[in-house]
Amino acid sequence: MTQQTVGKVYAEALFMLAQEEHQEKQVFQEFNQFCGVVERQPEFISLMSVPTLSAEERIDILRKIIGNEQGITENFLCLLVEKHRFNRLREIRSAFNALFYDAFNIAEVFVTSATALTDAQKEALKERLQAKLGKSILLRESVDSSLIGGMIVQYGDTRMDNSLRTRIKTFQQG
Repeated sequence: MTQQTVGKVYAEALFMLAQEEHQEKQVFQEFNQFCGVVERQPEFISLMSVPTLSAEERIDILRKIIGNEQGITENFLCLLVEKHRFNRLREIRSAFNALFYDAFNIAEVFVTSATALTDAQKEALKERLQAKLGKSILLRESVDSSLIGGMIVQYGDTRMDNSLRTRIKTFQQG
């Protein structure tokens, strides 16, 4: 099984279970919160993959961090440890989020601009994208001063580059 397939299979299982229990939003929040913490501590993923520790020892370590709750998210994380899939957390998170966004009609949009967008610019962009896509917009912003001006907007397989940097390059080539 490829990494992406592994991530998708586990994500689908987690999402289906969350749907059955009507806890999609709670699991989404808990899982992403945990993954965010782990991404800032990459040595934790390494620890959860150490072959000299038994699965029980690794689960004990995990439980000390997440607590002894027996919720969907906690049990799923323990399952990942048992099945030696904890190192696939990033792929699972990505696939799970895609399923969640699709189910709740949300488009995750990445915007890179030369300077930080004002609140008014963000709202105007969200409104235009919402009208175009027919979905709620989750805006992910970043700043890249090398764009000089303008912005790059990405969602799904679509990339719209309206940056001054690209316009200058196009002008120079033409």
